[in-house]
Amino acid sequence: MGHLQRLGLSSGLHTSRQENARLDMLRQELLAPILSIDGYVELLTEQISQGDSQDDLVKVQTAAGQTRTLVAEMLAAETRDRSEKERDEQRTTYRHDLRNSVGAIAGYSEIILEELEEEEQLTQDTRSYLDHLLEDSSKLLQMLDSLFKADREFGEDSDNTLNINIQSVFDSFDRKDEEADEVITGQILVVDDNASNRNLLAHQLRRQGHQITTAESGRKALDQVRELLPDLILLDLFMPDMNGFDVLTRMGEDEVLRAVPVIIITGLSDKNAAVKCIEAGAFDILIKPVNPSLLQARVVACLERKAWHDKEKEYQQELEKSYTFIRKVFGRYMSDEVVKEILDADDGMLLGGAKQKISIMMTDIRGFSMLSQELDPKDIVRILNNYFGVMTPLIQKYDGIINEFLGDAILAIFGAPVVCEGHAEKAVACALEMQQSMAEVNHINQQWGLPPIEAGIAVNTGEAVVGNIGSEDRSKYGVVGHHVNLTARIESFTVGGQVMVSEFTIAELDSQVTVARSLEVDAKGIKQPVQIHEITGIGAPYNVRLEVEEQTVQPLITPLLVSFDRLSGKAVAAEKVKGTITAAAEGIAHLHTSVDLEILTNLRMSISGYPGAENDQIFSKVTGIAADQSDTNHYIIKLTSAPLSARSYIRSLMVTH
Repeated sequence: MGHLQRLGLSSGLHTSRQENARLDMLRQELLAPILSIDGYVELLTEQISQGDSQDDLVKVQTAAGQTRTLVAEMLAAETRDRSEKERDEQRTTYRHDLRNSVGAIAGYSEIILEELEEEEQLTQDTRSYLDHLLEDSSKLLQMLDSLFKADREFGEDSDNTLNINIQSVFDSFDRKDEEADEVITGQILVVDDNASNRNLLAHQLRRQGHQITTAESGRKALDQVRELLPDLILLDLFMPDMNGFDVLTRMGEDEVLRAVPVIIITGLSDKNAAVKCIEAGAFDILIKPVNPSLLQARVVACLERKAWHDKEKEYQQELEKSYTFIRKVFGRYMSDEVVKEILDADDGMLLGGAKQKISIMMTDIRGFSMLSQELDPKDIVRILNNYFGVMTPLIQKYDGIINEFLGDAILAIFGAPVVCEGHAEKAVACALEMQQSMAEVNHINQQWGLPPIEAGIAVNTGEAVVGNIGSEDRSKYGVVGHHVNLTARIESFTVGGQVMVSEFTIAELDSQVTVARSLEVDAKGIKQPVQIHEITGIGAPYNVRLEVEEQTVQPLITPLLVSFDRLSGKAVAAEKVKGTITAAAEGIAHLHTSVDLEILTNLRMSISGYPGAENDQIFSKVTGIAADQSDTNHYIIKLTSAPLSARSYIRSLMVTH
């Protein structure tokens, strides 16, 4: 109560600015518990709707109203000039009446509590509200006792202390006025159907330096707002054609107009009306007649807020431009999803990663190294851009993320950084559709006079570490781990046109898939043999199928003698082997040799008998055993990389019908 004691009633006439402020503060202190009582009475009205308790609640409400009136009268009396005797007598009366009214609040609250307990109708909420009423009543009585005690003990030193505290606030106001910059001005639209009110407001605002436009009706106001887009609108509430509230509502429905601040100026002193206008978007409400100084303060505050809003909007637009630019630039090197995650996350650029189950796809153009040696660099770039341009949208269609372009290869991941269900199925369906789209790629190559290309695709599923990898100066969003290496090994077993997936991906699939064949392979760096499966189709909801063309090999006019090495990774077997190519079709051949070859063995061979044979090398992969041959050493090989001249030479030896 120390603060209240310093606000005690003093003797003498109260005319100074400090004395008026002291009474305002005292009114605020005393009204706080009274308003709290009003609030809890309103809540209790919803709980108590009948019986004696309702009658007693009305008495509590009446006593609270009497208390509020007595406080207002007591403080108003302090400003009147009276003798000391009259002042003391009146204070004694107020003290007596206030104690009675506050006592009534507490007394009837206790009666209600007892009645509800006896009737077993006391809920937890009701008890809480009544406890608060009793607590606020007790607090108000203590405040009144302290107030009148302070009056008896009020001395010159205490008054000086109080004056210093209040004066410090006014000193701050004065310093603010001295430090204030030039008053902000703006374009203001004044809307009022009464010409006198409209002209008066316009005159006052022009004197303050604002540019003024007026409108005499709500409909004209809306037209002018759309045309001028003013900085502020002073809007009358009552107008014949369209009232101010409807104007405010229409503005709120327009994305542009709702940003224009509105101050309602009305003669209606109604709390509910004020609430509705504020809810509809009004910045403030002023009651007529408006004090010019108060009008200026509200207008300036509103214009300052509008100026800050405009600056913030402009800044936000610049940020959005920068954000879009960054996404556009970096999106050329990494996916939109990765860029978005880096930009949106507070720690998006921090190094580190986390384990996550994902599906990994790796693709590779077969024979690209050979093409790079034979074609002009510009044509190589055209082939790559054509290939990537067709494949990238397909990967994004299935929620895949292109992590890297590795020369002629693509490393894509499904299920990170954005976690998604069914990423294995999406990866397989995407791979199949990519193989379907190779026809489109080669059609464009043909139009440009460039050779067709083939790609092998591998898909594997498992836990990998995904996140930002590198140093503080240079980093990338990457994926590392055992399953990434395994995907690369599976991809090395593929030939052009194939989609090969691991047993781990097959285990994750819910959709039905068509398996052309399955193999168990020993992959370099992988401890255990791995089952891999060539997939040619996937069912609903994707329904993607590869049309596998059966190629009929043609016998060669003259069998080609070849010599070859068996490759294991980058290692070359020491033994040089002889063989004969006896038949061929586009991209495949039948090889007869004296040694046993395992399926998927890579071969590096040279063919004698045509120009440049001593320099040209043909790379192929053993894909099967020739079915029409009784000789078990007769194999089907797929040409994975061969000079165009060698392909043409083999083609020229094929028997045509």
